[in-house]
Amino acid sequence: MPIYGAKQKEEILMSMLNALEKNAGITAVYPGSIARAFAEAISVEVADLYSSLNFSLRQGALSTASGRNLDLIGELYGVVRKQISDVSAIERQSFNIEFLIQKPYSQAITIPKDTLIFNNVENYTTKQYRYKLNDTVVIQSGATKAYGVVIPDFSDNTYVAPRGSLTIHNFIAPPGVIVFCNNTKEVYSSINSESDDSYRRRIVASIKTRAAGTNESVRFAALSVKGVRDVRIRESSYGMGSCDIIVIPESVATVKQMPEVILSSINSVRPTGVRFNVRIAEKLEINVTATITLANTVNDTLSAGIKNQASLFVKRYLNSLTVGDTISISEIERQIRQSSDYIRNVTINSFNVDGKELPLSDFTPSNDKVYAAAGNVSIYSVIMGQSNS
Repeated sequence: MPIYGAKQKEEILMSMLNALEKNAGITAVYPGSIARAFAEAISVEVADLYSSLNFSLRQGALSTASGRNLDLIGELYGVVRKQISDVSAIERQSFNIEFLIQKPYSQAITIPKDTLIFNNVENYTTKQYRYKLNDTVVIQSGATKAYGVVIPDFSDNTYVAPRGSLTIHNFIAPPGVIVFCNNTKEVYSSINSESDDSYRRRIVASIKTRAAGTNESVRFAALSVKGVRDVRIRESSYGMGSCDIIVIPESVATVKQMPEVILSSINSVRPTGVRFNVRIAEKLEINVTATITLANTVNDTLSAGIKNQASLFVKRYLNSLTVGDTISISEIERQIRQSSDYIRNVTINSFNVDGKELPLSDFTPSNDKVYAAAGNVSIYSVIMGQSNS
C-alpha cells in the first residue's frame, strides 16, 4: 500500500527552519544556534508521529499487514490462517540466522547458546522483540560466516520478523572484531502457522472464491487443508464433466487421509455435474552427488560439518520445488557455495532422478502429476588433493 505525504526527519527539520526564517524573521538557524536546537528537538518527535501513522496504515492494509494484524483482516473475509505440518515447521526453522564478520579472524569465534537477538528498532512505533539462539554457533578460524537457529523468546503471534530484520545481538566479540547477524528467512513466533505470504494470497483470492464452481474457489478450498503445499487443477482429465485435483503434500506422512479431507473441503464449492478426482502428486526423488574443494586449514571434524550443512542447503532448495518447476544445476551449485565460505570450488558429479542418470543440465519433469523432492544428496570433500569422504 503506497503511503503519500510521508516525511523524513531531515525534511521536517528543513521545513521548520524555513518557516522560522520566513514567518518569524529568525535567521540564526546554523548548527549550534538556539532556534536550530529547538527545531531539531521538535522535528524528532514529529518524525516519530509520521512513522507511527505510517506503521498503523500499513498494518491496516491487506498488502502490508503481518502477524496478528493480518489475522484480523483475514477474519473479516472469513479466511482463517491454517496450520502447516510438523515437517515443514522444522524445515522453516533450519538455518534462519547468519552471523558474519568482515574478515577472517585468527581464532574460532564461539557465539553461545541463548545469545539474545533483537529486531532493529529505529523509533518507538515498532516494538522490539527478543529471540534466543537455540544452539552454539562457531565461526571457525579463517571463515567469515556461520549459520544457526533462533527461536522467539515471546509467546504471542503479533509479530513475524521479516527477512533481514534481526540485526542486533548482545554477544561480546573479541577485541577488534565486529560480529553482524542477519536472519536469512522470516522467523515466526508460531512455528506451525501458515506463512504471511501464503495466507495473504488466500485472503486476496477469497473474493473470487465466493463464486462457487470456479477454478479459484476449488483450488483455494483444497489449499486450506492442513498438509497441502500446492494444488494444480487439470480440467477434463477423463472427458467433459471430470476434473483432476493434483495435490503436492508438505510431507508423505500426511498423505493417507488427505484425499477424503480435500473432497470434503471442496464440496461446498463443487460445480454441478463435475466429478472430482483427487490425486496426490508422485514424489520424484532427486539424487545429487557433488565434490567440494576446501582450504587446507579445514580439519576432518570441520569438513564433516561443512558437508552436512551443504547437503541440508541443497535439500532445502529441492524441497521448495512444486509441479512444473525446473531443477537448476546452477542453483544447486549456488546453494552449496552459500552454505560455507570454506568452499573454494564445487563440482556436480552426478544428477539422478528416480534412479535414472541424467546429463548435468537443467531438468523439467514432463509429467504434470509429479513434483521434485530431495532424495539422496551426497557431498564429498577434497582437501589439498586428498579425498575425504
